[in-house]
Amino acid sequence: MSAYRVIDKLESLVREGVWMPFGWRAVNSDRALDLIEKLRTTLPDEAYRAKRSEGSERAAEIREGGSLNPPDESKVRATESDLIAKAQARADGIVEQAQAAARDIRKGADEYADQVLASLDTSLTKAHAAVQKGRQALAVPLAQSNGKKPREMSAT
Repeated sequence: MSAYRVIDKLESLVREGVWMPFGWRAVNSDRALDLIEKLRTTLPDEAYRAKRSEGSERAAEIREGGSLNPPDESKVRATESDLIAKAQARADGIVEQAQAAARDIRKGADEYADQVLASLDTSLTKAHAAVQKGRQALAVPLAQSNGKKPREMSAT
C-alpha cells in the first residue's frame, strides 16, 4: 500500500469521525494508530521504489548513449537518506497533527460535558427548590388542622 493511500485513509477516518461540539470530530484511535503504523512501514518501501526507479532512469540513460560510469555511491546514499528523512519528517508531522487533533477533541468533549452537567445542576436545583416549596405549602395546612397528622385526617 502506498504512503499516499494510507494518508488518504487517515484523512477519510478523520472526516468520517463522530461530530462533536465546537467543530471537533472523535475518531477511532486504534484505527488511526493502525494507519499511522502502516504509514511508517510503507515509507521504507517508497524509498526502495524510488531507488529502483532511479536505476531504471540510469538504464535508460545508458541505452540513450549516456555515460557508462556507475553513479556515485555517496550521492545515492545521500539521496536515499534525504528521501527517508523527508518521509519520516512528514510522518512525524502527521502523527503530531493527529495527536493535537485528539487533544483538541478531548478538550472540546470535556467542555461539552461540563456544560451539560452545569445545565443538569441548574435543572436539579430548580426542581429541588420546587419540591421544598411544595413541602412548605403542605406544612402550613397540617399545622392548622388541629394537630392531626395527614393519616388521621384521611381516616375521618
